[in-house]
Amino acid sequence: MVDHDLIAFGSIHLEVRNVETTARFWESLFGFTRRTFGDSIELGTEKETLIVLHGGATEPVRQGHSGLYHLAIHTPDQRDFARLLKRFSDLRYPCSPTDHTFSRAIYLDDPDGINIEVTLETPERFRAFRPVGSRLAFIGTDGTERPGSYPLDLQEIHQSYEPGSELEAAHPATKVGHIHLYVADLERSRDFYTGLGFELARWWPPMQVADFGAGGAFKHRIAINTWQGIGAPVHPQGMARMRHFELRFETMERLNAAVNANPSARSLGAAHVLQDPSGIELRLVRA
Repeated sequence: MVDHDLIAFGSIHLEVRNVETTARFWESLFGFTRRTFGDSIELGTEKETLIVLHGGATEPVRQGHSGLYHLAIHTPDQRDFARLLKRFSDLRYPCSPTDHTFSRAIYLDDPDGINIEVTLETPERFRAFRPVGSRLAFIGTDGTERPGSYPLDLQEIHQSYEPGSELEAAHPATKVGHIHLYVADLERSRDFYTGLGFELARWWPPMQVADFGAGGAFKHRIAINTWQGIGAPVHPQGMARMRHFELRFETMERLNAAVNANPSARSLGAAHVLQDPSGIELRLVRA
């Protein structure tokens, strides 16, 4: 039995309307470091690229399509989570602080309407879930039953705030920790992602949702839903969107197993490029 993730995220590639405007968004709100290569801009920590921006979009995100629901930037601890919340507040940037029991979150949109979640993993607070009608209730380790989303206790978070920390650059341990996808078919997508090596952690067709873990304690590495409609087409060219995301496999054996489960995968340098059943592109690499 493993106690860590066997699959992790590499960079997330986004197609946006104005690369410079969106780069400034990531720099000012997250303290990301910028590196420019050709027409694209890479952003992240000093050592790790997390987001790659490409031009080409001519319109913001519109609903009704399969593709990215949100990407999640995970903070290493509550101090850093509080630091970012203070930064957003000082910049008066609209955001929604939320508690999911298994995580604490802050939601905000980039200039094109691409949704971003800032996440603090708290699996130690989560015990189980149970159906309540068509919804799911989450049960904490304190025995309290709560809805899947409820208001974040801002006073508790503020207690972890260290004055002046909001001016710091992104913490070196900041990472892309999960993505949530709109998909066209829940069952086909479930089979695809389990075929890559993810573990099915939550399966609830009445809500048309599923969650997948990657081996560690946090069981929300990839989430899927059909909330944009069963059979929803993938985001069209010209719309701000996620071009593709990268998955890094801990061992060559796991990478080979994922590639062998997808005969349509094609090689591109060190990566294997494929599409999920909804047409969402991803690239598989050795960590």
